[in-house]
Amino acid sequence: MKNILYTLFGLLVVLVSCTPTEQKNTETADQVFNNGKIYTVNANQPWAEAVAIKGNEIVFVGSNEEVEAYIGESTVQNDLKGNVMLPGFVSAHDHLIASAWTTLGVQIYDAKKKEEALAKIKAYAEANPDKKVIQGIGWDKNMLDGLPTAIELDAAVPNRPAFILDNTIHDAWLNTAALTAANITKDSPDAVPGVTYWERDADGNPTGAAIEIQWFEAYGQIAWDPENMIRESVEILHNVAASNGTTTFLCPGIVTPNIKDVHGGMETDFEAAMALLHELEKSGDLKMRTLAQPMFKSAVGDPQRFVDFGAKMNQQYNSDQLKVISLKIHPEGNTVAGTAPFIEPYLNSDSRGAFNVEPEVTMAIVTKAADAGLDVFIHTDGDRSSRAAVDAILKARERYPENRSALHHAIWVHPEDQQRIIDNKIPVNSTPNFYNTFGGGDKDNMRLIGEERINSSLGRYPHFARNGVPVSISADVPSTPQSMQGPLFVAACATTLKDASNPNATAFPLNRTPMTVEEAIRAITIDAAWQLRMDDKVGSIEAGKLADLVILEKSPFDVEPIALKDIKVLATMMDGKYTFERKD
Repeated sequence: MKNILYTLFGLLVVLVSCTPTEQKNTETADQVFNNGKIYTVNANQPWAEAVAIKGNEIVFVGSNEEVEAYIGESTVQNDLKGNVMLPGFVSAHDHLIASAWTTLGVQIYDAKKKEEALAKIKAYAEANPDKKVIQGIGWDKNMLDGLPTAIELDAAVPNRPAFILDNTIHDAWLNTAALTAANITKDSPDAVPGVTYWERDADGNPTGAAIEIQWFEAYGQIAWDPENMIRESVEILHNVAASNGTTTFLCPGIVTPNIKDVHGGMETDFEAAMALLHELEKSGDLKMRTLAQPMFKSAVGDPQRFVDFGAKMNQQYNSDQLKVISLKIHPEGNTVAGTAPFIEPYLNSDSRGAFNVEPEVTMAIVTKAADAGLDVFIHTDGDRSSRAAVDAILKARERYPENRSALHHAIWVHPEDQQRIIDNKIPVNSTPNFYNTFGGGDKDNMRLIGEERINSSLGRYPHFARNGVPVSISADVPSTPQSMQGPLFVAACATTLKDASNPNATAFPLNRTPMTVEEAIRAITIDAAWQLRMDDKVGSIEAGKLADLVILEKSPFDVEPIALKDIKVLATMMDGKYTFERKD
């Protein structure tokens, strides 16, 4: 008996003498990464050499020596060989579920003038005689010297319907065959006059330009194939994003031709897309954590019914991989079309633009959504829509101080509302190429708004970030090309104020201080994760968080900011599993 007591006492002494670290280190990891330069985005431990993973969770972050305690016979050891590891990138605004259909066909982004654009379209049509509909993307009004016409497009595609989208996908160029096939005539109504409409001649006949997705219904009649197009979009876009290091993304509205039908086609297409994604989740084939938002983009609709639909989707989809926890409002047209609502008139004009979703409807949706436990992200182009969004968010916060509803794009924000955003730390998502020279945006903004307001109110996201606002940055595919989706590409734009796709681009606006590299990295990791209420799970490399990681060939801190776009992603991991590995 005495021997047994001495044995038990000895074991107790051993256990008590073990440090907490030593007790924890009895856990064997499934995978270990060591010999790396690991930037954690964790202020308490910014850099590390090694990471240990068990299942889908990070269990250790620290030195090469310390991680040895986590290595067992079955542990897979990965030598980073000095390469850089960051948290998996988080995009808070990319339409990566169903939007690939918008980018099909001939790409005319790089055309310099109308004749070159038409030549590209004609060559594509002639090379694809079996296509029933000719599609393309990439024009802007500067390229075409104004809005294009059906007669001009007829010269390139005379006998088949043609839809050529602008570089934001908001506007489209149709030929006569497309107008005829969709029965678009003088009597066809505009969805929202002055915002979503057909450009018309003096007699009221549509000329071939469709503004602010007026063309969606026509496309839906002629070319929409939801079952195949949604599935193909997911396959194409998720692979692209994973290859760019993206492990989590928000889809702020599933872009289909039916999104204007808020209580009909939008709901139907949303449910179909979510069912497909759920199947991928169950089979283990979902490559990114996917958060999707129902979208309210209609001049008519019931705010409560919209919120109820979002709450229903939230009940069905709320896992770590597939979520509906927020809603999207798209209340306006855009500045380039001269339709976005402004506090002061457009330059040399009496027009102040107009709303598609009136401020009182935005207010109702945001406050009702807050009651349902849902955040709302509001597309804001004009400064008057930014003001309406801030008003609604602050109203919701009166009852729910932790509400994380946000402004998305925040292209134009009046100085008074900038201060309200800073004072109240209202989150902002920005698309850096919406404020620089991409697509001739600098020319459009100078012509339509003027230098004074550009300097005070355009693209103020670096200012917000410097003043403690949680800012995320994203590409907004397909309003920018798939080639721009990469979070490091977006970071290159944000840290230079340049269109990183153009080697000859200059910074715009000139009176700006761009984001620092550190701010840009936060905007594609932890700050974006915070906006999506995922910061307790992803966005930094910390023990207890999910194993979402990206391995890079170079450190973002060791290159010139514009060269961020050129850093190769060597591997992407979500939930401890590779979703991309570079083969070359």
